[in-house]
Amino acid sequence: MNDAQHWDVVVVGAGVGGLTVAGLCAKEGLKTLLIEQCDRVGGRAMTFRGEEILANGQKWYRSMLGKQYSWLPYATPSLEKMIDGKMLAGYTLDVGYHGVSLSGAGYFQDLDALLGSGVAMKGNVNGTYVGDAWYLDFHAGKFDPRIQTLIEDNRIPFAKFYLAASKMKGEDFDALEKVSVTQWCKDNGLFEHKTVFGMIHAVSTLITTINDPDDISIGDIFRYMGTVINPRFISGKAKYPSGFAIGGIMRWSQSVANRFVQLGGRLLLAHKVEEILIEDGRIQGVVVAEPAGGHRKIGANHVVSNIPIQSTFTVVAKSNFPAQWADRMENLYGYGSIAPYFGLNRLVIPESQWPVGVKDVLVIPRSEGFAHDIYMCWNIQSWADPSCAPGGKHLLTAYAPVTEKEARDKNLMVKACQLIVSYLERRYPGFRDSIDWGLFPTSWKLEGVAKSKTQAGTLKAPVKAPGVQGLYFAGDTVKGYGVAMDCACAAGLICASTITGQDYGVH
Repeated sequence: MNDAQHWDVVVVGAGVGGLTVAGLCAKEGLKTLLIEQCDRVGGRAMTFRGEEILANGQKWYRSMLGKQYSWLPYATPSLEKMIDGKMLAGYTLDVGYHGVSLSGAGYFQDLDALLGSGVAMKGNVNGTYVGDAWYLDFHAGKFDPRIQTLIEDNRIPFAKFYLAASKMKGEDFDALEKVSVTQWCKDNGLFEHKTVFGMIHAVSTLITTINDPDDISIGDIFRYMGTVINPRFISGKAKYPSGFAIGGIMRWSQSVANRFVQLGGRLLLAHKVEEILIEDGRIQGVVVAEPAGGHRKIGANHVVSNIPIQSTFTVVAKSNFPAQWADRMENLYGYGSIAPYFGLNRLVIPESQWPVGVKDVLVIPRSEGFAHDIYMCWNIQSWADPSCAPGGKHLLTAYAPVTEKEARDKNLMVKACQLIVSYLERRYPGFRDSIDWGLFPTSWKLEGVAKSKTQAGTLKAPVKAPGVQGLYFAGDTVKGYGVAMDCACAAGLICASTITGQDYGVH
């Protein structure tokens, strides 16, 4: 092994969190190396072009999914037929569902302002099905007129859900982390009315990727609302609750990576870190497997792991950490998701929904063999970004949360994928015939650590490793706030601040 190289900071994994830390460390003049096992940056926010899948084949595509805690349980027609028929040509496919919180005006905006990175985004409003009725969500201080009438006639304090966080401080958010959405709504007169609670449930699942409102941390949601969502809408920085990166989510990741390199950092792709080296409680560096074979030792003063915290001990021995802490980290649970794409030859969805992110908390009932009723959110991504589908075609993307255990059960996932198609056919008659092809990538870690009432916010792993000097953590599995990608970016800002001593405004 060649140990001649030595860096101030080595970052393991070029996902959103790793990119954030690496970019800021390079900006502060630290000699920084970013190592990624895949041939591209982005991590679980990665993009494939249809032509790549056609050229490299299904084995390559499945392998790439596997490196991001995902697999393909179902496709219609089969993936082989899609490739043989060149059905994916002209499409741009993000791994997982990657609508961007606040259309990039959340923590992404903070990082872009610090680094001078960023890409164009297209924003959208959201709506919710409650039974067969569809309502626009609260936006820009206004309710759907029908909801406004409902809350006035029944004297329901619905606005409290959206405004309560504005009066809260850090200790208030902390105190509510262990309180569920259901319990808070019961305590505040928002549980009994099916439509009102259904819409709150849908927004909460959108933010946390958890189906069960009894398990969702209201404190985590309110922290994000109170410190990011509300202030940015009030100031005019944010105009939409969500949106898509034009050209695919990896355009944003690549923009940050390019800026990192411009600032003097080095990006090493297609290299896998096999061991983080620790001696006498202090970081020494990492061992990297070379693509052509062999291993290389790289020295470092600081190492940042962007590997999901539960998998930390695959690259570093648990004995280096306090035993109770290590056991808890290893047993933190994430949440998975079926994240399908549909290539459509026409739109049978009502035109009023084309520019809207639509959601429903009851797409698949728990009686079909699931832990809880399954939610789904979907967008016509090609309406926001016409470049992601070929001319005359459309791309619908979605995500339906499932537990980690459910996400690994092939028979259950095949059943769920088929039920999703049946649901969309029932919701939009003619949908099944409008499908040219459907791919159903499924992740068992779309949300690396679930934002539950036992794990959210300050209850997650700290960015600084206990017991090891010079080891840090980033990504959505450690302390950070907001929807998954924003959470990873927030964790990266916190981690970078800890290393550089600079205050990036997130704590």
